[in-house]
Amino acid sequence: MRYRNCILILSFLLTSNLVSAQYLENYEKKALTAFHSKDYSSALLFSEKVLEIEADNISSLFVAGEAARLSGELTKAESYLTRIPDEGKVGYYAVTDYQLAGVKLDLNKLSEAKYYYQKYLNKHNEANNLFAYLALEAIKSMGKEDRGKDGALALSQMPGNINTPRADFAPLRYGDKIYFTSVVELPGEGRKANKIEVSRIFEARPNYPAKPFEGNPSKLALNAGNISLTPDASRVYYTLCKGDFVNSEECEIWWREREYEGNWGPPKKLPEQVNLRGYTSTQPTIGWDKVNKQYILYFASNRPGGRGGLDIWCSPMGRDGGFGEAFNLPFNTPLDDITPFFHQPTQTLFFSSNGWPGKGGFDIFRESKSDDGEWNVPENLGDMLNSAYDDTYYSFHSQTQNAYLVSNRPGPNHKEGQRRADQMDIYEARIFAQLDLAVFRSIDNTPVYAPQVDVKELNSGETGSYAARNDQNQIQVRLETGKRYEFTVIADGYKPYVFDFSTESISYFIQLKRQIYLKRPLDP
Repeated sequence: MRYRNCILILSFLLTSNLVSAQYLENYEKKALTAFHSKDYSSALLFSEKVLEIEADNISSLFVAGEAARLSGELTKAESYLTRIPDEGKVGYYAVTDYQLAGVKLDLNKLSEAKYYYQKYLNKHNEANNLFAYLALEAIKSMGKEDRGKDGALALSQMPGNINTPRADFAPLRYGDKIYFTSVVELPGEGRKANKIEVSRIFEARPNYPAKPFEGNPSKLALNAGNISLTPDASRVYYTLCKGDFVNSEECEIWWREREYEGNWGPPKKLPEQVNLRGYTSTQPTIGWDKVNKQYILYFASNRPGGRGGLDIWCSPMGRDGGFGEAFNLPFNTPLDDITPFFHQPTQTLFFSSNGWPGKGGFDIFRESKSDDGEWNVPENLGDMLNSAYDDTYYSFHSQTQNAYLVSNRPGPNHKEGQRRADQMDIYEARIFAQLDLAVFRSIDNTPVYAPQVDVKELNSGETGSYAARNDQNQIQVRLETGKRYEFTVIADGYKPYVFDFSTESISYFIQLKRQIYLKRPLDP
């Protein structure tokens, strides 16, 4: 009886294995047929059926990964392609790491994308290998674009030589230095005096401790901050406050001139056109107005004649160094409009407001003049930089393409029960322009799939290439600001399309869209 039972069990197992093998073979055939017919959803479905029975089936892992990638299910594609072992990445499956890198790139996992592109190159860097060439170009492009680790912008808190457990704000980069303001604790006057908190201006180079700015006041009763330099750094403007500096109480704008030896001269208070007696004037920024051909001082003030709260005012500077009557700018609101920064190369004024619609608290806006010299409607800088918290003190450094801002959004320095002012930290953001291209056939506006874009920076001659997937007609290209580019759009069977694009007037993150129309050689 036992022998008979063993025969029956063995027969059942053999039959089950045979049925499973038949199912596997059937599903594999259906998956491959669907894949080659570009029915990617069915190919994914049948491949997953195989993987339910045989989880390490390399063929089905690859087909499932590729079908998911081509149908836009990137998380599934990442999961299946990652499961293919290195020893299985041969022959037809040798491109696994290259395709996985593309999936990682689409998921904004940039460091992982670079790793898999390099991993593919390490094994397949043959001279005539198109995938190797594209992998190398992708690595070069990622290096040039300098995108954030897992996001569109590399937005990060400045390090500990700048940010402290107390309030840190008003960043300004000039050359290799960051100037900023911090609230510090100093010993009071007298042997038994308590320590007092004051604001002071500091300067710091990367990886070096911050040191006090030589123009800080010696009087403990005065708070200093909000530094601004002329483009040639021959003058420095800053704020001195007798009251609470963070809340801009009893503030005046002062200046110093650089002496021949390189030191800063004695402090001088700006005239009453700027420092109206009995009212606050603070947050100066100065720049050369190309239309009016003169320096303009922008600042925040609660003086009469504004819209309400703190408004942004400006005063033209004469050739003799004097200042004209200040006037209120037309885009101010009944609430607070503060922290102006004028970016001279692009003639753009940045400021923060809690009166214009935004994400919450203070948002950062940009403002510029139209061709007829009138101020435009302010533009919110968007979700890339603004948060539901207070976002202020935007400035942009053209040489590094880095922007700086201050925010009280949650961060490593924040503690439970901390004062709101002490939550202010300085952030750095790598700025770029994103150009979204959609490619169509000119004769009937049908999509042109798998186009390629070659980009050349006209000053340096540096080049890069971007390609859409086989089922896509759109390409995203990220560009450095302050430069001029030549684009060449190509696709199989179409004439190349060449156009120029400039980012010279861009000093903030921007996303632009453009439609490209290609012609076949015989198209009218």
